[in-house]
Amino acid sequence: MMRICSLTSGSKGNSLFIESSHARILIDAGLSALQIKNRLKSIDVAPESLDAIIITHAHRDHISAVDVLSYQLDIPVFGHPDTLRTLTYFFKRIQKIIPCTGKFSIKDLDLHPFPVSHDSIPTVGYLIRLGTKTLSVSTDLGIVTPEAEENISQAQFIVIESNHDSEMLLNGPYSWELKQRIASRLGHLSNHDTGFFLKSIMNGKIQKILLAHLSEENNLPALAKNTVLDFIGYQHNELLDVLEQKKVSAVFTF
Repeated sequence: MMRICSLTSGSKGNSLFIESSHARILIDAGLSALQIKNRLKSIDVAPESLDAIIITHAHRDHISAVDVLSYQLDIPVFGHPDTLRTLTYFFKRIQKIIPCTGKFSIKDLDLHPFPVSHDSIPTVGYLIRLGTKTLSVSTDLGIVTPEAEENISQAQFIVIESNHDSEMLLNGPYSWELKQRIASRLGHLSNHDTGFFLKSIMNGKIQKILLAHLSEENNLPALAKNTVLDFIGYQHNELLDVLEQKKVSAVFTF
């Protein structure tokens, strides 16, 4: 059995807790170390029990607490070697840095990184397997590439970006340059694009979908959920939940 909980998800910070019978890991740590530890404690997880931090890419909203947490808790940091090299200046105190380009394991969890389209190059998503159970995590996607689709479609539990509503982005306060960056192939996935993609992979094996990395300025949780349901069908309402920036999510098990 896996337990999954979002400690935070959005443009200002991202961190996902995953637990099995033998392993406890974080995918990203994009708040302060104190906030991460307090949010772990709120779900009765001792920070000292973490086994590793796994990095998706080098943007600050995914790595801001990694250096301090790794040092304080004496746990290793895993990531793509190019990402780790990029962050050498930032990871001043980390003693255990483990570059990974292929499959690796942390106790009973098997992790498989796969490349995704985003403007921190490289950015990866992860397939995380425990026996016959597979979780996919892909929180920053400009587009869904064929390789990303191939990997995500293998999962029964899907955490996927639904960053913005296209009309809110177009009419919002951001500069034109930033709007173009967000909407580009290397930016972030819109609600519409997420719904269109999920419709193409819906099958009877999917048990849960969590919409992640919502923009506070250009999206709303209800809007994201309803837009995706317009594509996949409202009969799947119970399959779909939305992760939020300021709230620790429920603890999901599968």
